[in-house]
Amino acid sequence: MTPAFVFNRVTRLMLCITVFFTSVASAQEKTGGLALYTVREDMRKNPVETLEKVAQTGYSYIEAAGYQKGKFYGMAPSAFNSELEKLGLQPISTHQGSVTLENADSMIADVKAAGFKYFVVPVPPMGMFKYNRETNKMGMEGTVGDLADILETLGKKCHEAGLELLYHNHDFEFMPDEDGVVPIDYLLENLDPEYVNFQMDLFWVTKAGADPLAY
Repeated sequence: MTPAFVFNRVTRLMLCITVFFTSVASAQEKTGGLALYTVREDMRKNPVETLEKVAQTGYSYIEAAGYQKGKFYGMAPSAFNSELEKLGLQPISTHQGSVTLENADSMIADVKAAGFKYFVVPVPPMGMFKYNRETNKMGMEGTVGDLADILETLGKKCHEAGLELLYHNHDFEFMPDEDGVVPIDYLLENLDPEYVNFQMDLFWVTKAGADPLAY
């Protein structure tokens, strides 16, 4: 059995670009989820007010992307969870780009305390991710084997804590590296789905020229 792409309520909405808040939204039935990355500037300026608008718009679930120094958008994990509960929002997944093998245990504890189910690694962690500002191209330092080892270690830690680890793709994982290896294929073939699965970003898959349905 190989790892799989997890299509949860948040994943289905990863293509959202802008959220329009309307005065009639509060009358809508709550449904679906929102990746808070799509409203990241508002979350940075006033997270509580923005979450209130997200709830009023009719969303039920959120994916976070604002963890720093043990806090989610400036709130302690338990306080963030309480704020979501007050608004009727459920935490599903959170992007934890700053995870390392050294801080993983404390970060996992924070993710669990905030009530999330999925611990998402949004890019190759621990300095492996690279971005060329001149060409706007993303890539990875080291080998996909190195990435697989890190993900498996993190995945086992998450599993022990009752969380599930997902890896979030961009375009370069679907392109052959300098050795001719397609990183996503290697990860799917070599990782144990008990510990690691994947969150598919349809935009980046199609940008790479790959077929999402093939995966």
